[in-house]
Amino acid sequence: MAQQKTILDEEVFPIMGYAGPSGDMINRQVMSDMAAAGFTVSHSDAGEDMDDVMRALDVAAEAGVRLVLRQPAWDRLRRRSKDGVSLPDGWQRDIEQVVPRVQEHPGLYGYFLCDEPWFCHLDVIAQIMQFVRSIDSYHICYVNHHPPIYGFGAPTVDEFWRYFTEKAQPRFLSYDHYPIQVAMQEEIEARRDEPNVFPEEHIIVKPDYFECLELARTFSVRLGIPFWAFTNAVRHAAYPKPTEGHIRWQLMNDLAYGAKGLEYFTYSHDQAMVRPDGSLTETWEIARRVNEEIHYLAPVLRTLRSIGVFRTGPVWSGTRALHDTADHIRMSENMVPRVSRLAVNCEGDPVTIGLFLNPEGQLHIFVVNGSHCSPSRIVLRVNHEEDEELFLIDPVRRRTGGLYPTFPRWQMVALEPGEGRLFRVGGEGEKANF
Repeated sequence: MAQQKTILDEEVFPIMGYAGPSGDMINRQVMSDMAAAGFTVSHSDAGEDMDDVMRALDVAAEAGVRLVLRQPAWDRLRRRSKDGVSLPDGWQRDIEQVVPRVQEHPGLYGYFLCDEPWFCHLDVIAQIMQFVRSIDSYHICYVNHHPPIYGFGAPTVDEFWRYFTEKAQPRFLSYDHYPIQVAMQEEIEARRDEPNVFPEEHIIVKPDYFECLELARTFSVRLGIPFWAFTNAVRHAAYPKPTEGHIRWQLMNDLAYGAKGLEYFTYSHDQAMVRPDGSLTETWEIARRVNEEIHYLAPVLRTLRSIGVFRTGPVWSGTRALHDTADHIRMSENMVPRVSRLAVNCEGDPVTIGLFLNPEGQLHIFVVNGSHCSPSRIVLRVNHEEDEELFLIDPVRRRTGGLYPTFPRWQMVALEPGEGRLFRVGGEGEKANF
């Protein structure tokens, strides 16, 4: 039997503003601006009154944004402790009174259940999720997790995610992890030679960042469900005001690891992209530029299946060095001979390299600058069939350009801070470089 279609099967690539417009800020101008910046989903609280909820859905739909709704009927873990939580009498009745009223609305994307639960909360979350899905199986039940570093009450993070996926049977996985932090000078000096330390910017990137991405990718591939991941988009705690390089670097690495949905923390909370008066910030303009490029790549990205992620330069915790990837591909996947003979090599500055296959078996290579603050240059070498060329799927020029067709086996690539470039091996494309 074919698996039932859900909203995740729609062609629109989900880019969500977490802590998006809520209450009175869900108005025509604010939501239109959100759509103009390329956000397709907003995590929003429309209140308890159903007239307000329906008005918010109307406004969002008119603007072209869909809401992941916070609503007391299913958001039962707003006030919780690390000791657990129980469901009150009548919780199913409350859901039955609200979900049928909103489930057919074009402004709905899904139901917000919980952010960063502990292990002791998972049984309750699973009960709520399964009951909501018994009424509406099309829209998502949204649960976002802590970064997969600790077990958060479980013996290990693997056990936490295993238990959650078995109990709740989620349609997708989501977690947040904000890696770029301002560091004190003493820490910079003590760790200056480590690859995740950027002394000139007083920045240390959390060394477990790629470990978390790899674990999410592994669970996603193993379970056959997509995962979503975040970028930090607001100054708070030890996190600096994000630059375009910061935002690009996080989102592009998410994509290189196979993420099928992207999230910004935050959109309207703490004036990240929109102020209380509705005016827009510099971060909104950054998001607009980056999201425009992602939406151009999205029709291709949605079709790709991750088969491995590698890194050049100094190896970070949780990453694998890129050598000749032919053996990796042959051992990890049952490929047709043409693909299994293919090897990728990269020389130059450090980069992340994600390898993918589309349904036709064509290899795709997603290359991300290893630095969020400095440009880089690499030479990408691909050993492939004699009649195949390397094509860039280019959101800047809005076309697929065949790069250096007289030298189809290699390509010199310049990358801006945090930039990602997507290449396809083989097929057809335009022959212009500029």
